[in-house]
Amino acid sequence: MATKTPTKPAAKSAPAKTTGTAVAKRASTNVVSIQEALKAQAAGMGDRLGAATGVTINLKAKKFTFPDGRKDDGPIELVILDFIRMNAFYEGTYDEKNPTPPACFSLGEVITNMAPSKNSPVAQSSACKGCPMNEFGSSGDGKACKNTVVCAVLPPDADEDTPIWLLKVSPTGLKGFDGYVRQVAAMTQMPPLSVVTTVSFDEDKAYPSLRFGNPVPNENLAVHFARQEEAKKLLAVEPDVSGYQAPAPKKASRR
Repeated sequence: MATKTPTKPAAKSAPAKTTGTAVAKRASTNVVSIQEALKAQAAGMGDRLGAATGVTINLKAKKFTFPDGRKDDGPIELVILDFIRMNAFYEGTYDEKNPTPPACFSLGEVITNMAPSKNSPVAQSSACKGCPMNEFGSSGDGKACKNTVVCAVLPPDADEDTPIWLLKVSPTGLKGFDGYVRQVAAMTQMPPLSVVTTVSFDEDKAYPSLRFGNPVPNENLAVHFARQEEAKKLLAVEPDVSGYQAPAPKKASRR
């Protein structure tokens, strides 16, 4: 093992001469004090930030593309630390190359209690239940408001330093996801954290629609349980709507 070369102590300089001019006291330069102050700042920084896009598993082309760049056709095994419901209403036509923030959104754990966030640029209603945009038929046969589930997940062999990922379940996967959570609860009397879950794509769909199944006991439960509070904080971060712009009004057609 290589040893470090000892450094020579710096030569002592002559003491500086003092003058009669008063010098204002500076803030403490103690490194430990600075670090503690910065930690306190960081603790309250979460509310100022949008959800980190670099932690979301991409599902395009029915492939799992992980934040580290790894790709997998699936099925894959994950542990669901926790999950949250998200409703989001987008104005105008969706442009994949230029995605826009939602005009109205809501995050919550209980569907019946969900209501638009106070930070929604244009809230569509006082509550999600009964909102015209959240009714079937408001956009073709579906809803104008997109109902999804966002899961905070880790690989089965994760440790205390493994980054937590986000996995988004689209509206077509919600029924299957809800059924799976009920199945796990009936089997174990515990949430999905207690098992390792197999996640795959519905082979009968041309687009990426997730399916969940094959729960097996989580042998790494202690590690995953210890990361649950971190997961909850990540899931509670609202989308960044600072770039929201109301769509331009449609021009009246000329005869």
